[in-house]
Amino acid sequence: MHEIDQLYELYKLKQVNRKTVILKRNESTAEHIYSTIMLAKYFLKKIKDLDENKVINLILYHDLCEIYAGDTFTSERTEITNRKEQEATIKLSKIIPTELSKEFLDYWNEWLAQETNEAKFAKAMDKLDPPINELYNMHKWKEYGYTEKMLRKTKEKYLLPFPELIDFFEEMIIEYKKRGLIKK
Repeated sequence: MHEIDQLYELYKLKQVNRKTVILKRNESTAEHIYSTIMLAKYFLKKIKDLDENKVINLILYHDLCEIYAGDTFTSERTEITNRKEQEATIKLSKIIPTELSKEFLDYWNEWLAQETNEAKFAKAMDKLDPPINELYNMHKWKEYGYTEKMLRKTKEKYLLPFPELIDFFEEMIIEYKKRGLIKK
């Protein structure tokens, strides 16, 4: 496979649609990664002692498996999903340029292990991104009937290691209630 084809394989992430809606269309996984990185850059100014480069790379690489595995909504995840993502990761690592393959696998494994503060923070950013988007695109959250209890169950545990994120999350829940996205 020519190196142009190997590089283009990574571009396919722009073709993967997520459940989140933007302007009456589904967000791509590449768009999600962009907004998650911007969110991380914002909070990295407030939360010290994290390696910014590592955080950005964790976010950049964490969803590449969706090129083959597709996106899965949080409440729909199963062991089959996890296995499918692992298989997709291995397949992709064999296709993309070798200059990126090891780095991709290293960050993917760190993401899965969730042992470093950077991996935990990156995961928290990944969990915080969709609800911020939904403040302005209410379609799917209303469709899924999200309640405050559901929001807390699916997001809060990832934010707990970072008090700044918990404070932000509490403010976000207040906004959700004001905007009628979740019941008071």
